[in-house]
Amino acid sequence: MWAIIGTVFTGAIISYFEIPQLFENKCWREISVFILLLLVGMALCILLIKDVTIPNPLDWITNIYNPFTSFMERILS
Repeated sequence: MWAIIGTVFTGAIISYFEIPQLFENKCWREISVFILLLLVGMALCILLIKDVTIPNPLDWITNIYNPFTSFMERILS
């Protein structure tokens, strides 16, 4: 529980120091991307703390290209 609170607290501190500077420069796209990436990173960190298995993106890529690979192997052999 304390690890999750620490993760959220760390995200809040990072936001506290970064977002006001972006507001002063009126960087609206950068603010939205910053918040999105920070929330995704915090969510993944919390899932790791809770011992939830996170799928590997390489497995998804392998599953997508597997039919093409087998097709090319049949053609070239």
